[in-house]
Amino acid sequence: MNSDRFSIHDLIYTVNQGSVTLASAGKSGEYSQVLANIQTRIAENYADELSQSLYSKGKEAMLKSLIMRHITSDQLTATGIANISELTDMIYNDMAGFGVVTEYLKDPDVEEININNYKDIFIIYSDRKIKLPKGFQSPEECKNVVYKMARAGGVILDGTKPYGDSFITKGVRMSGVIPPCIDPELGAAASIRKQKPSLVTREKVIEWGTATADELDFLSMCVDNGVSLGIVGETGSGKTSDMNMILSDTKDSNRFFVIEDTREAHIEGGLNRDAVYVLTKEAPNPVTMNDGLRLALRFDPNIIVPSEMRGAEAYTAVESGRTGHTIVSTLHANSAYSAYDRILTMCLQAGTTLSEERLLRMIVEAFPIMVYKSKLPDGSRKYMEIFEATGVDTGGVLRGNNIFMFDVSHHERDKETGEVMKTRGVHKHVGSISDKLYRTMLNKGANREDLNRFMLPEGNKKC
Repeated sequence: MNSDRFSIHDLIYTVNQGSVTLASAGKSGEYSQVLANIQTRIAENYADELSQSLYSKGKEAMLKSLIMRHITSDQLTATGIANISELTDMIYNDMAGFGVVTEYLKDPDVEEININNYKDIFIIYSDRKIKLPKGFQSPEECKNVVYKMARAGGVILDGTKPYGDSFITKGVRMSGVIPPCIDPELGAAASIRKQKPSLVTREKVIEWGTATADELDFLSMCVDNGVSLGIVGETGSGKTSDMNMILSDTKDSNRFFVIEDTREAHIEGGLNRDAVYVLTKEAPNPVTMNDGLRLALRFDPNIIVPSEMRGAEAYTAVESGRTGHTIVSTLHANSAYSAYDRILTMCLQAGTTLSEERLLRMIVEAFPIMVYKSKLPDGSRKYMEIFEATGVDTGGVLRGNNIFMFDVSHHERDKETGEVMKTRGVHKHVGSISDKLYRTMLNKGANREDLNRFMLPEGNKKC
């Protein structure tokens, strides 16, 4: 900002005026009128600061100070709002942020925000769910906020495209819908999901009881030694965060090619990491996940990461996995076993004339390992199954076995409400890897001693 428009005294005034009321101010009106007044005066000269301020504390302080200066100099008040700090925050959130949900977007403990309509907004934490006491001021404000969220990721929602997926900033995904696909009287709806890759480390996953050291060692060893895997579960189970953690736990010599709809992958490891990150693009001139997979083959990676398989791109991923590339991806399914049927359905969307049994055999060859992760009734997340597919029997019946599983013993419930307070259970090593998987990883460079850790019972270890 220009020095003649802002001074440190404004910031000091902002910090110290939280208790100042507007009861004696001279120009009163509806909040929407006050907002429009200040928007007009500030937006013309401070557009850049507005666009940067949501995730910049310095810019936020400057803009709030400037808003407060206009409120006090013009003696503005809004009906029903008596505190100058409250009015300043409301105007700031509507101008530079996303209204009532702004503070929750910045809260690192919030995992998800669900806007059902302009009045009903729910905030999801790891251990609780709350409904905001106040929603947006109007259906129109709600629609404008959802539009702004989508626009932050380059997606335009309008009458011809009233719904779509986008991202607000790095690691914050959103799906939004506006009229006519929602009643105009409700405003709009959105689901916002926040990734917290910096908090999801191997050590944390073990500490939380999500997985064991043996399970994580096995998955990293698979990726390091040419074995593709899928991470499956329902929305909100933490698939993407765990994919980042598993990839970060692999050897530095790996070269990655990551394809995403929104920028969420974070392969840790500093300057030694050899990774290309590309994004898909919507119309006009769309670039699909399938296009990204074909492009990946020209960059000679040894690990390709289509961040989520949703449709016909699964067929290209399967073909890539059968031709020497390691594929790590996520998808929605309700068990490790059912994930293979899910991929089969997606492959059929590619229009192939191959039989379902032949396709399933190809999928098993491409993705020998499936990890099923679930969010349990008490809010905890667990690796429920690590499954190896070993083949397809006549008639298209999948064959395989669990190597690891989480065995639920019981649920502890609240005596009054019956709500599950704690889910009790234990991670178990329940099966051996197959001879084929053993030989595949051994030939790719895995240590025999490490492989023997995943053979049961003791007498089945390889010599």
